Amino acid sequence: MENETTILLVEDDLLTLRTNKRLLISYGKVLTASNSFDAEQIMIERKIDVSFFDLNLDGELEGLNLIKKAQSANIYSIVVSGESREDVLHSAFENGAKDYLLKPFNNEKLIQVIQRFFNSKKHLEFENLINKAFITKSQAQVEEIYKIKNLTISDKPVFINGETGTGKRVIAHLIKEISQSEKFIEVNCSQFTDELIASELFGHTKGSFTGAHNDKIGLLEEAHNGIVFLDEIHALSLKSQKTLLKAIEEKEFFPVGSNRLVKSNFRVVSATCENMEELIGAGKFREDLFARISTFQINLLSLKERKEDIGLLFDYFISKHLVQILITKEARKILDEYAWPRNTREIQDLVENWVVNGNRLITPDILPNHIKNNLVGSNKLFSDSHLDLIEEFGLTEFLTYMKKELTLAMIKRNGGSMRKASKAMGASHSNISTFLKQNRNKELTIGRGNGKYS
Repeated sequence: MENETTILLVEDDLLTLRTNKRLLISYGKVLTASNSFDAEQIMIERKIDVSFFDLNLDGELEGLNLIKKAQSANIYSIVVSGESREDVLHSAFENGAKDYLLKPFNNEKLIQVIQRFFNSKKHLEFENLINKAFITKSQAQVEEIYKIKNLTISDKPVFINGETGTGKRVIAHLIKEISQSEKFIEVNCSQFTDELIASELFGHTKGSFTGAHNDKIGLLEEAHNGIVFLDEIHALSLKSQKTLLKAIEEKEFFPVGSNRLVKSNFRVVSATCENMEELIGAGKFREDLFARISTFQINLLSLKERKEDIGLLFDYFISKHLVQILITKEARKILDEYAWPRNTREIQDLVENWVVNGNRLITPDILPNHIKNNLVGSNKLFSDSHLDLIEEFGLTEFLTYMKKELTLAMIKRNGGSMRKASKAMGASHSNISTFLKQNRNKELTIGRGNGKYS
């Protein structure tokens, strides 16, 4: 990277120009100018990566104007000057200077400034890589994801948290790219039993358990000097969590059924869609393991928290197909208002559905009913809180409560008309009226009932 760098050095003192050029030549191709006119011509004609500007050219602060022009050309500008007045330095940084060298400077100070430039250049490359892989214009999400840029200076664990479909695997693979890790071993912890996850992570010897017909090298051993990505890490049992914690802390472990100690310098990147604080509070996840795997944390926002990305994501996924799909304004408004419980993945699936079914003009009629009505489904008909109510109050009283709530919701849906709601439910108006009068003031509250309404 450094050998490809083109450097512009602007200095009106010829002796200083030659001296500084000798210092800079090892960092890239050095172009020189002794006045502002020549410097401007070089910036117009050549692609410059970094410039060193003397502020005082021909007795004037011409360098300040050059810094402005350099900023507009995306050139990283460094001030080189014997001028240390605070107002001059303030103007230089205000005009776009990124760093400052006070004359005379030695090679040690130059190395520090050059290194900051290369770090900035590397960060810019990382930002371009991130922006191509993760589609968002949410400033809050961008700032969170840009944390990845700093992960190259450490090999500590990274924890990624976000709802299903928010892009946790995308972030994990970005970490691989940015850290330039050749090894990237991925395992979904939810797919294995205790015995099998131990075998997957640590390996096993032949005959150590039923089905172990051959020796197996564990994924943590394979990930030596690389990354192991533990997706859905919350699914690990407490027993597996304890074993994993020891391996992470000591970077050594025993394969299942073996007394051979394996040492491996692996980096852990883990992810989950669950609330880890709640799992820790419920005793389902070890607090010490979470502390160990979450040195760096990256939190991904759901689409309902970054609605500005909904249209952007539709355009992105549509652009990946060799067809033209147009979404009308009316349809886009409905799509923007939908909650997207499966996040980006749900948008991708919907676009795939349009392509397969030959839908090219997307009007509200084309959209699925649950999206038009903004109905967010769930994998479970009843939540844990519903089950808690059944345990405390009993099934009969819970069903009475649910019948009341559903009846009131239907009345609201029918403009407040009990008669219309009764008809829609296929129930007698008089029966519904009597039922509501009998149960109007009854509520269910966990911890207060002892099996009764309160």
